[in-house]
Amino acid sequence: MFKSLNRIRAAFAQASKRRRTTRELNELPAEVQKDIGWPEQSNHLDEIRLPF
Repeated sequence: MFKSLNRIRAAFAQASKRRRTTRELNELPAEVQKDIGWPEQSNHLDEIRLPF
């Protein structure tokens, strides 16, 4: 049971890091995003991501 809970906790932590990184990259100026190859922002509001 604890292994499952640890896996779920780790998955949530990884998803949190991914969201934080994405948010920070989206806050960069457009020219910097283009230079690093970050895709243009589009409406991903409908997308639901599960961490597991």
